[in-house]
Amino acid sequence: RSVKNRSRHNICLFTSGQVSIRAKTNIFDQRGRSRMCLLYCLLIFSSVFITLTTAIIPTIRIGADRDGKDVNMPLIGAGTWQYNNTIAYQSVCKAFEAGYTFVDTALGYGNQKGVGLAIRDCWKGRREDLFVMTKIPGGLEGYEVYASHTQNLLELGLDYVDHVMTHYPADWNTKKASPTFRREEWEALELLYDAGKARSIGISHYCPNHIEDILQIATVRPSVNQVEYHVGSNDVDHVIRKCQDENITFMSFSPLCGPCDYESGDSLIDGELVTEIGKRHNKTGSQVSLRYIVQQALQGKMGGVIPKSNTMRHITSNIDIFDFNLTSTDMERLQNATKPAAEAGDCDVQ
Repeated sequence: RSVKNRSRHNICLFTSGQVSIRAKTNIFDQRGRSRMCLLYCLLIFSSVFITLTTAIIPTIRIGADRDGKDVNMPLIGAGTWQYNNTIAYQSVCKAFEAGYTFVDTALGYGNQKGVGLAIRDCWKGRREDLFVMTKIPGGLEGYEVYASHTQNLLELGLDYVDHVMTHYPADWNTKKASPTFRREEWEALELLYDAGKARSIGISHYCPNHIEDILQIATVRPSVNQVEYHVGSNDVDHVIRKCQDENITFMSFSPLCGPCDYESGDSLIDGELVTEIGKRHNKTGSQVSLRYIVQQALQGKMGGVIPKSNTMRHITSNIDIFDFNLTSTDMERLQNATKPAAEAGDCDVQ
C-alpha cells in the first residue's frame, strides 16, 4: 500500500493490491487534497481489513482433487442440521457476513435449497474460496448415488461441491447394511469424484470395520470421516486412531453436543468446566469447547468444527476462537471430562 503526492504530475496515487486510484489534484486546495487522500486511504483500508478478517480462518489439507490440486478445508464452518430452508438461508447468510467460508449441509437435512439460495444471494467471494460440504444417504446402490448427488447439485445451484460423503454406513433403518452395500456406494462416489462433481469424497459415522470394508476396494481414499466428537464424548467409536493410521481426516460433528441430554452444569456452552476455563482466557464456555477441537486440528490430529446458530451474536462468537491457546492443563481437563457423553451405536451396524 502506498500513498504518494507527486507534485510533478499533480496527481495523488493510491495502490492496494490490484486497486489503483488516481485523482487530479489541481482542482483542490491543499486541504482538499489531504481530505481526499484520507478518504481514499480509509476506503482502501476498509476493503483490506474485510479481506484480512475473512482470511484468518486456518485451513487443513484433506487431499487432492481429480486434477491434483490441494483440497483445503477451513477449520470452522456453518452447520445447518435441523434447519428448514428458511432458517438455513438466514443462518448461512449471517455466517457469510461474519466471515465464514465453509458451509455444511446434507440431502437428508431437507434444507439445501435454502443453503443454495444463501450462496447465490449472500456469498460475495469467488466460488473457489467457498468450501461446500454435503452428504448422500447411506445404503445406496450405484445409480441411486448418482441420482442423489445430482439432486444435491440441483438444490444447491452448483456445478460441484468441495466434499460429499456418505451419511451413514447403512440406510437409516439398517436394512441395507453390509460390506457389499458400502463398497458399491463407495465405488459410485469415486465416479462422482472422477467426473469432477466433488473435489473430495468421504464418510460419516464410520467405525474402523466400516472403514476397512471400503479401503479393500478404494482407488480414491476417503478424505474425511465425520463423527460425533466434543468435550465429554472421548473417542466413543474408537475410530480416531484408525483415521490417523489411514490418513483420513477425523472430523467432529455436534461440537457443542446439540443433540445431547445433560445436566446444566455439564453444558458445553455455559457449563461449569468450560465457563471456568473460559474466564481465564476472557472467552465464553462455547468458545472453549470449540477451541478444544480446533486446537487439536491445528496440531494435525483432526479436522475442524461446524457449530450452528441463527443468532448473529453466537455466529460471530463461534468464529472468534483463533486468537488464544488453551494450556496443556486446560486440554487435559477437557479431555478427561466424561460429560456430556456421546451416543454410541454406530459400530453396531453390520
